[in-house]
Amino acid sequence: MNLIASIYIKNNQAVNIRSGDFRTLKIHPESPIDLINRFEDAGIKEIYVVDLGSAKIYEKNNFNLLEMMSQFSKIKINYSGGMRNSEQVSNAFIHGAKRVTLGSMPVYDKEIFLNCLTTFGYRKIVLAVDILNKSLRINGWKYQTKIDPIDHIKYFHNKGLKNIKVTDISKDGTMDGPPFNLYRKILKKFPHINLTTGGGIRNMKDLEKLADIGVHNAIFGRAFYEGNLLLEDIKKFI
Repeated sequence: MNLIASIYIKNNQAVNIRSGDFRTLKIHPESPIDLINRFEDAGIKEIYVVDLGSAKIYEKNNFNLLEMMSQFSKIKINYSGGMRNSEQVSNAFIHGAKRVTLGSMPVYDKEIFLNCLTTFGYRKIVLAVDILNKSLRINGWKYQTKIDPIDHIKYFHNKGLKNIKVTDISKDGTMDGPPFNLYRKILKKFPHINLTTGGGIRNMKDLEKLADIGVHNAIFGRAFYEGNLLLEDIKKFI
């Protein structure tokens, strides 16, 4: 299983946040560049960067910081947040992203999302499936839809989608444990899809259990930032 470190960014700083709630936002003492260097030293091959400003309050994408982050290491960057059209997706790749994760665009305009899949490649585009109360949530997790997540995945999977990132929003940043049953259900229905999971990881045992049930990629964040996951243990796992 591939381990992916998450870095949430706001105003050129790394921040921590719980379940997307800005009232819980805390600035991390290390810069995004310093964090990338630490992750790279531990053997991490990919990071998941969430541009909170563009995702939640419609600021411009921080492509300048994205470019700086990409230049300071060989780590692959999966960039997410506030991209509503193909031009923004293209700019993310131009400024150093190796993958782009999209959650709202596939709901608002399926055709643009499908065009992104074919234009940039099925390996480079990830569908974000962010779930709260068994329904899909979009717009930086602010808007609750009535869309069933499984039906949502099925529609795009039938169109050739290869990559999904699934987050139980109630678990994100909580360290309450991942929603293992949800992941089992998705893997059973879509056994050939490349699943990335996010939210709830507490410790190494959670990572081992995710690997055992067949998860391909696991994003970790708060457990590391609060000292429950040590880079030394991550390095051994890798």
